[in-house]
Amino acid sequence: MKKIVTLLSAALMLLAGTSAFAQMSVGAGYVNSTDIVKLGNDSKTTGTAGNGFYAGISYTAPLAAGLNFTPGVYYEFLTANEVASASVLNISGRETEHYINIPLTFSYGTDLSSDFRLFVYAGPTASVGLASTTKVSADVVGIKVEGGTVNNYDNESYGRFDIMLGGGIGCEFHDNFRFTVGYDFGMLNRYTGSADYSQHRNRLTAGIAFLF
Repeated sequence: MKKIVTLLSAALMLLAGTSAFAQMSVGAGYVNSTDIVKLGNDSKTTGTAGNGFYAGISYTAPLAAGLNFTPGVYYEFLTANEVASASVLNISGRETEHYINIPLTFSYGTDLSSDFRLFVYAGPTASVGLASTTKVSADVVGIKVEGGTVNNYDNESYGRFDIMLGGGIGCEFHDNFRFTVGYDFGMLNRYTGSADYSQHRNRLTAGIAFLF
């Protein structure tokens, strides 16, 4: 939490002298999130893949010619299905997660025409898990049995917090619409238990924002 407060304080200081030229935006888009897991000295493997969406606001402030700073606050929703089979028994779990993400990105771009701007961006994103649950069900010889819902954060080995580093490309049309595609790498190990195990969350995003 201290890291998040520090990042927000830095953002406010940078924005203090540029508010007259800043531009607000409201955006939403698609998210594909993948867990990268590693046990001991084994090679990394791809774990659960979730799909969902994000939505929120950002604030773009110009720093120098072509260089901008854009902090934001976004809500993210993810859902994923896992299935395990053994003989006549199939067990499935539907995982649902909710996050608040705070990106602090820098972008550099150029105007290719009076109505079109192309840019690249990069920076850190602080991510806080609000809720994470798994609803379990089983299929025994064709008979479906509903199980309970597990709060994943009740398990002390699953952490809520992450710092992601990433970047992407984007474009703006008529100073009204912004399209972006990016990728983030989770830097913190979400597994907080004592075993020799690691779990990192990487994500692909694609979205649109309205500028005003």
